[in-house]
Amino acid sequence: FVLHRGRPVVGRGVRTAFALLVPIILGDVLNQPLFAWAALGGWLGSLADKGGSYRTRALTMGALLVFGSAFSYAGTLAAHSAPIAVLAMLVVAIVGGLGRVYGDEGSTVGLFVAVLFAVAEGSRSPAAHLAQTRAVMLAGGVAWAMALSLVLWPLHPFRPARQAVARCYRELAQLARALEEIANATDETRAGFARDLARSLHANVRASLEEARVVLAGVRRPRSGRSPRGEQLLVLTEGAEQLFGTLIAIESELDAAQESTPVGEGAPFARAFECIARALESVAMAVDDTVDASARGDTTSLPLPENDGNVHLRAAVAQLSRLGRDLEMLTSVAAGIDVRASSVIPETNRPEPVRASRHWFAWLRPLREGLSPRAIPLRHAVRMGIASAGAVWLSYALDDSRGYWATITILLVLQPYSGATVRKTLQRVAGSVGGGILAAALAFALRTKLAIAGVMFPLTIGAVAVLPLNYAVFVFLLTPVFVLLAEPHPGDWTLAGLRVANTVLGGMIALVASQLLWPVRESASYAPQLGALLRELRAQLVAVTGPGNASLAAWRRAADEARRRVGVAVSNAEATLQRLIMEDAPPPQRIEAAMTVLAYSRRMASTLSALAAARASGEPMELGRDGEAIAADIDALASALSASPGRILPHSRAEEQMAASVTGVTESPISLRQAQLERLRTQLAVLQRAVERYHAT
Repeated sequence: FVLHRGRPVVGRGVRTAFALLVPIILGDVLNQPLFAWAALGGWLGSLADKGGSYRTRALTMGALLVFGSAFSYAGTLAAHSAPIAVLAMLVVAIVGGLGRVYGDEGSTVGLFVAVLFAVAEGSRSPAAHLAQTRAVMLAGGVAWAMALSLVLWPLHPFRPARQAVARCYRELAQLARALEEIANATDETRAGFARDLARSLHANVRASLEEARVVLAGVRRPRSGRSPRGEQLLVLTEGAEQLFGTLIAIESELDAAQESTPVGEGAPFARAFECIARALESVAMAVDDTVDASARGDTTSLPLPENDGNVHLRAAVAQLSRLGRDLEMLTSVAAGIDVRASSVIPETNRPEPVRASRHWFAWLRPLREGLSPRAIPLRHAVRMGIASAGAVWLSYALDDSRGYWATITILLVLQPYSGATVRKTLQRVAGSVGGGILAAALAFALRTKLAIAGVMFPLTIGAVAVLPLNYAVFVFLLTPVFVLLAEPHPGDWTLAGLRVANTVLGGMIALVASQLLWPVRESASYAPQLGALLRELRAQLVAVTGPGNASLAAWRRAADEARRRVGVAVSNAEATLQRLIMEDAPPPQRIEAAMTVLAYSRRMASTLSALAAARASGEPMELGRDGEAIAADIDALASALSASPGRILPHSRAEEQMAASVTGVTESPISLRQAQLERLRTQLAVLQRAVERYHAT
């Protein structure tokens, strides 16, 4: 029940409370118990709103309205026959589970549709025309949630995008502060802590950049044409990507320089990083829609250290100069983000291009890939269908009028991986037990529906507000709401016990299904994931060191895209490793080896970024056959990780070449190309040993 770091979304909680409780109050006033279905529609419709552009939100909630109403109608009809109900639940849960192949929105709609079908089947009644009435009420509830989210409680269309872009610059400012700490370090211990902090911030910057791209893509509506503010935000996002690459290059050069330069000699660089951090924070303030957009940073006085004899420090100074120029331009763009440029005319009159017929069915491609017999989404969907159908069969066999709570628990806690299922099951059971006790106490104390509604409102707000922070607390606060909502008479607390019992039953079925039906552990797929990361690293090496004119913008874009793909792969691998540590408890030796692979993949990517920056500035940095040899070694390591455990790793020439380069050093100053090549070989040798240790455990 410990909340994770973050800010509770209280505003969304208040809006969801209105979506849920207004239909309940109307039903009580009109003496229409079926308004509970409108309340359910309002609740699920509000939760389906994940934010982003109006178009994406409207499509997601609209899909829930259409499919949710249809399947609640079908579920009510199927409830009259136990065999039909079991078979229908199997099919609907499989279809809903396959919605995962369409991302977060598809997963949400598929899951909620399966939940609505389960509730409709479990709420059996002989009343005539009940199916149609339920469908209409549910549609009305979702429509009410849509009206709240998109009309009555609107958000500025560019506010999510502006806040996402501002977050990128704040994360970059944190990275600049960390680099300032490295430059200010007076001893090796402090410098080591500062370097670890800076490297840990890389994932935060990468995540914020990817989120900004997704939000910006959602804001751009296909038929509304481009807008000045949207284009400015795109410029700022791409500018943040460029600044990130330059900061990584500077960090890599300073790391290399500190191998031969005493710690404590970086005061001039510290002043430059402090100025950069202040400028980045000013840009973030100007972009953010919730603060004064007139704030501007001053980068014209960026203090540049004097050129040093160290080749890496000279390269770092050159990169600082370039970063200052880029940041000055981006500051001007951010300061004028609220000035609508009259010279930019939205292209709303341009005819839509005729799309080829082969694109009409492009939406089927993710589904086709997910239907592969070995695909995890298909196996997860079938597992979810079998488990939920078994719960429906048990509810009919035991004549349990509230058995759909067990089915809902199965649908909500079953995850593609076994470890995630165990964790979410424990969270839901713990939250339901605690919430059931609270619901029984409230039912005993509250004797009027008005008093019950007064308690449900703050509980709903609190539950939705903490949902991103802790699922168990969300269930704990939400359980009393739905127990009190389901009670036919105030003061009846027996339903709390039924809720807890069915939740525990559903959790047990989910755990058994996750262990017996195609159990999948992330630990089994983690080595291939590391192999894929190394392949992205090899692609970056080829893009940076291969043939091509580095003065062309196309070359720079290709190098930046390769760096971005490595950053995404590292962030994904780190997130998976964290889940593995929490859920599967792998051997410490394997954890250490995986952490080393991640750390030195990131370091090698930073070295390649520095090499790309130097090459773009005119330095002769082509590696030729040396680069091809390093690429071949990385490819061999990736293949070894993707193969079955126990495969003998190919011999790496990295250490031999590194030793040869050391013995061949003369008194003449080493070139930047030679220094970076030696650094790459050193990092590759560490990667080789880490992969060997990973295979040995």
